[in-house]
Amino acid sequence: MHVRELAPPLLGALFLCGCSSATAARRPAEPGRPAPEGRAATPRAAVSAEAAPPPLRLPCEADDLVGCTNGCADHQIEDCVTLGSMYLGGAIVSIDVERAMTLFEKACAEGSARGCLRLGDAYHDRLARADGAGGASGADEAALYWHARACHAGANLGCLAAGRAYLHGQGASADPGRAAALFQRVCERGNAHACVELGHLHAEGEGVQRDDRKAVELFTKACKLGLDEGCLRASRSGDVLPPRD
Repeated sequence: MHVRELAPPLLGALFLCGCSSATAARRPAEPGRPAPEGRAATPRAAVSAEAAPPPLRLPCEADDLVGCTNGCADHQIEDCVTLGSMYLGGAIVSIDVERAMTLFEKACAEGSARGCLRLGDAYHDRLARADGAGGASGADEAALYWHARACHAGANLGCLAAGRAYLHGQGASADPGRAAALFQRVCERGNAHACVELGHLHAEGEGVQRDDRKAVELFTKACKLGLDEGCLRASRSGDVLPPRD
């Protein structure tokens, strides 16, 4: 499958007084009169524009089809992602996978990590539905590509998905070392699932040096982050570790 090439992916008040020559020199020129020598008059339109900030525009709601459609048309990129999710889910509007993926790709090209992530997930889901029957040729490569872009844009879940793809050789040759690096990046940011994945690699010596103590530390961190699997892996007896502080 050929992944489409993306385009790369804003004075106070004036007090007039007396007949002081100094004050007169500071006084702005009146309409129709030239400004004092050495000073340019400040256009009133410019002052008004600076004093009026643009109105705040909140993202559209997940079930607001009209709002998201209008927002996306007005170049509100995250609204495009939410709109794409509607077309992918089918609860608000009829399912249109191709339109959803086009919206995600547009948002990703504009720098939306969420758009890249949703597009990678869409390709991954397409691959899963194909059940290896060849109906999703190239979907694994595309899923890895978009998840890696999401990771680069700052999405922890993109790094996690890309790491798992490298670990299992989905979309690229298996590379446990690269997978470990991605898991470590987001484990340090507080992603419990990445900590567990990295813990497994240390326990097995795959892609990193085998270190049972480090593995337990990672499982314990995942436990403290609220993931039960981390608690079970960290406890040699199989009991959940209390407390998770």
